[in-house]
Formats: sequence, structure tokens, C-alpha cells
Amino acid sequence: MVGWEKGLRIHFEPGRCWLEEDDIDIPSRRVLVTGATGLLGRAVYKEFKANNWNTVGCGYSRARPMFEQVNLLDAAAVHKLIQDFQPHVIIHCAAERRPDVVDSQPEVASQLNVVASGNIAKEAAQVGAFLVYISTDYVFDGTHPPYKENDVPNPLNLYGQTKLDGEKAVLRNSKDAAVLRIPILYGEVERLDESAVTVMFDKVQFNNKSANMDHWQQRFPTYVKDVASICRQLAEKRMLITDSPVVGALRPKNAHLDCSRLRMLGIEQQTPFRVGIKESLWPFLTDKRWRQTVFH
Repeated sequence: MVGWEKGLRIHFEPGRCWLEEDDIDIPSRRVLVTGATGLLGRAVYKEFKANNWNTVGCGYSRARPMFEQVNLLDAAAVHKLIQDFQPHVIIHCAAERRPDVVDSQPEVASQLNVVASGNIAKEAAQVGAFLVYISTDYVFDGTHPPYKENDVPNPLNLYGQTKLDGEKAVLRNSKDAAVLRIPILYGEVERLDESAVTVMFDKVQFNNKSANMDHWQQRFPTYVKDVASICRQLAEKRMLITDSPVVGALRPKNAHLDCSRLRMLGIEQQTPFRVGIKESLWPFLTDKRWRQTVFH
């Protein structure tokens, strides 16, 4: 899967198309992205692909035809995927990330967020792959921000606890793995309800009535393209080295994360929210008057 291989290219001309065998240059650096069908996973996959990495993404229910279809709870399937591809880097984006769903399906969520993550870390260690485990600001209780890497976690809900347990499982099975904690995400969504940042847009755009929103919890919307760039920079660095809250699952009031350690490594990417949200919502904007009032 490295170097020059034979592949088929599709050629189109008016009135006809044909297949032609051709030499394809396969990049030498290999990365596996789990959860590649999700909001963050898609951005991570595109980021590595665009920067000359041999990139394989895996998903489950929405995987085909673009990605490998793998059930991460199937240890044998995960073993085969990683042994066959022999990645240098694994970006583990797959997770059950919805706090209320985790509360209602705790065993299923724990299997994916904890057990599967530990198994992926074990497989990564066996092939010498650098694993980046995507975690969350919800491992903190939100009472003493901004949080640094060594601050003591205290998750308020089961989602945060499963991600914290996932961190521990990863680091226990792969001593060289990295944990990247990220806040609430937004980006190029396939549906507006794919992100808690964009989910309210339809109500605001098409309804003159006011919408109820939580003003207690402080969140820090983060652009998925920025996170994807950070993941790639981490991988390339490694290659060089080697009030009361809303009803539902409890959430931290302010889990602001301190990014100074990344900046010390010379890794930084931060798209202004106004720029990122415009790019994310533009395909869903049907009322041209909003283009003038919201984005100009």
C-alpha cells in the first residue's frame, strides 16, 4: 500500500467514458481515521488526504462506499484492519458523544467510548502507530477554568465519565498515545442537527418566534477544520520525533481548555468564529435577506 501501484482511472468525454489502467503514487505516510463519517472525522480525513497522507477512514452505518465498514466493537475486525493497513498514525474520532444518549444507553456507550478505545490503543501499540484519542472538555466540572492537561478531572455526567475512562484505557494500552480534549464542535454539517452550534439555525431562519436557549453554560465553539489541522500537525511532529443548568445530563458551566501546551510545540490553528460559522451555514441559507443581515 506504499509506492507505485496499478489503479483504474475513469475518463470522460462527451458521449462516452472508459476505464484505463494507470500508475498511482501511494504516499508513504499512512493514517487511519475512525469515525470518518462524523462531523470531525470527515474534516480529519480531508485534512490528511489533502496533505499527502495515505488516508483510510472507517465508519459503520454510513461507511460505504467511501470508507471501510468496521464495527469497532468487533475486536477481530479492528485487528485485521490495523494489521492489514499498518498505519503510522491513528486518529480515533469515533464515539458516542451525545450526553443524553449516553445516559439512556450507558452500556452501549461504555463499550464504544471505553472498551473499543482501549482495544484500538492495544492494536496501535502492536504496530507502533501513534494514536491520537479525541476526548472532551466534559471530563471537567467547569468550576475552575481554564483547564490544563494536568488538572484533575471531575466529570458531571456519564458521557464525560466514559470519555475519561476511555482516556485511561488508551494510555494504559499505548504509552505513547496522545489525548486531545476538545470543546463543542461545528463545521460543514450534513444536517443542521449534527452540531449543537448549528441546530438552532432552522428555527431562527424560518420562524419569527423566539427560541429558548441555555444562557447558563459557557461553551467555546471550535471549528472542525482547526481540530483536523491540529491532529495533522501533531502527527507530523511525531513523525519527525517519534444559575442552574438545563434539564438532562449535567453539564459543566465553563470547561474552557488551556491550549498553551500546543502553542509551545508550535502547533496552532484558530479560525474566527464568524468566518467558520459562515462557511458552515452558507449551504443551508435559503433566505437571501439573511445573507445581508447575518454574514455582512
